[in-house]
Amino acid sequence: SVRDPRKPEKYAGSDEMWQQAEASLVKALQARDLPYERMEGEAVFYGPKIDIKIKDALNRLWQCTTIQFDFNLPGRFNMTYVGEDGKEHQPYMVHRALLGSLERFFGVLVEHYAGAFPVWLCPVQVRLIPIADRHVEYARTVAGQLKAAGLRVEVDDSDERMQAKIRAAQMEKIPYMLVVGDKEVQAGQVNLRLRDGQVPGAMSVSDFTALANQEGGG
Repeated sequence: SVRDPRKPEKYAGSDEMWQQAEASLVKALQARDLPYERMEGEAVFYGPKIDIKIKDALNRLWQCTTIQFDFNLPGRFNMTYVGEDGKEHQPYMVHRALLGSLERFFGVLVEHYAGAFPVWLCPVQVRLIPIADRHVEYARTVAGQLKAAGLRVEVDDSDERMQAKIRAAQMEKIPYMLVVGDKEVQAGQVNLRLRDGQVPGAMSVSDFTALANQEGGG
C-alpha cells in the first residue's frame, strides 16, 4: 500500500482514523473561516494537528498554539463513556497548548518587544532613583505608596551617580524612572523620566500613580 504523505514516517492508527481526524480539523477551520495550508508529513505520530503561527514586530512567524487530534491514546488507555444510547463509546482526545512552553513564549515576547514590554507586563514597572543618600528614605516611602497602589517598584540605593542609575534603568527597559532629590523631598513630588528619553518632569505621587495605573491597566 502507498503511505499517505500527510502522515509522519511512523504513525499510530489506521488510515481511516487519520482521514476522519484530519477532515474534522479542516471542518473546524472552515467553520471559523480561517485560512490554512497543509504541511505534509509534519503531524505527530498519534494524529494530525493544527499549528497556529503568529507574527512579531519584524514580521517573523513563530509557532505557538497547537491543537492536536488524538484518536490513538483513548484506545490504548481503554477510555470509554456512556452515550445517550446507554452504550459505551470510545472518546476522541484533543490536546491543546495555547502558548507552547511558557519559556519559549516569553522568548517570543522578548523578540517582539525588543525587551521593552508594555507597562502591565514589565517585571519592574517603576524604579526610584535617589540622587544622594539623604534622599533614600523618601524614595523608600514613595516606593511603599506605589506598591500599595499595585505597582511593581524598586529603589536604586546603590552608590552610583544619578546619570549612571538612569542609564542602567533605561538599559533594563524599565518604563518609569522617578528621580528624587532635595526639591522633590520638600515638595512631596517625584521627577519622572521615561525609558525612551522623554522627561515629563515633576509631579505629585498621586498624579504619577494615576498615570502609571492607567498605562499599566491597574
